[in-house]
Amino acid sequence: MRVFAYITCCRASALLGLLAGLTACQAQPEAAGSQTGAPHPSTGHFAGTLEVPGQPALRAVLEVRHPRPGHYDAELVVANAPSLSFVADTLAFERNTLHFSRPGRPGEQLTLTQQGDFWRGKLAVDSVSYPTLLLRRGPAEPAVYRVRRDEIAGPSGQALLFSPADETLPGIAMAVFPTSDTAPNSPSWADALAREGYTVLLLPAADTLAPTHVAAALTYLHRTPGVDTARVGAWAAGTRAPLLAAMLAEPNLGGPRPAFVIVQGVPLPSAASRPVWRTLARTERVLGLYEATDAQTVRTANGLRTALANPQARVLRGQGSGLVEAVVGWLRELQPPR
Repeated sequence: MRVFAYITCCRASALLGLLAGLTACQAQPEAAGSQTGAPHPSTGHFAGTLEVPGQPALRAVLEVRHPRPGHYDAELVVANAPSLSFVADTLAFERNTLHFSRPGRPGEQLTLTQQGDFWRGKLAVDSVSYPTLLLRRGPAEPAVYRVRRDEIAGPSGQALLFSPADETLPGIAMAVFPTSDTAPNSPSWADALAREGYTVLLLPAADTLAPTHVAAALTYLHRTPGVDTARVGAWAAGTRAPLLAAMLAEPNLGGPRPAFVIVQGVPLPSAASRPVWRTLARTERVLGLYEATDAQTVRTANGLRTALANPQARVLRGQGSGLVEAVVGWLRELQPPR
């Protein structure tokens, strides 16, 4: 992340013995690289719109924060299109232009030019652009969650930790193992769940899964502040889901076992694999998840439900905010009563 630290230097000098002057105060970036001399971005709570081609504009909010010297963060919130909301872990500011992208999805970028109290620019999501205009309305709202990158044993690439800003109350956490097919939507899932107070460790995408990778991710979460170690789960997608189920059918995982399991987009279980799924449903709390409602998905979801053979195991189908709400509802059932 680009770091700015500002030092204000002023030197007094006498002028004709009567007037006191000050030399100009110049912002000094500590490690700005090619951005030497660039002013700092305007912070605060900015409200406005995203223009959607052929549709009514979407209301949007941008929070730009300066929580401590040398650190800035930004958060975009689009209430009526939550899949467009995200918190940025890397900001760049040069020549009055602010640029940042969604963690884990570089094709989703917000570029804004500072014009007084306005930010004007566009949100680019792959090949679609949303013209953006935001006006400062006051100081920035407190952060809901934060994002940081870390190295964890497994496929090459950095993991992303989405964790609540308030770590005083231990809560549910999960390690997410996406495939190349599910990776584009995984950051949106992480954002939605982090906004509900859950800690999400998003691992690099791959099509395989090893016990050491699962153990390393769960161990990492057990050591993360704000996590209830009795409620740490695993989320595996696509071809990685049957691999996770087979691992958990064995008595020794080589590390902590998950308190719950979410399997996303599982291929239709074969007759030979059904005993593994039945064992999983007997030993773990299981949620099956499919982001579609077509006839083929219905057949596959029913096949998974049959393989689990346990009425306590749940299988959900759907899309958008309704599916997110259903998953959050299931996770709330895991929370102890207050």
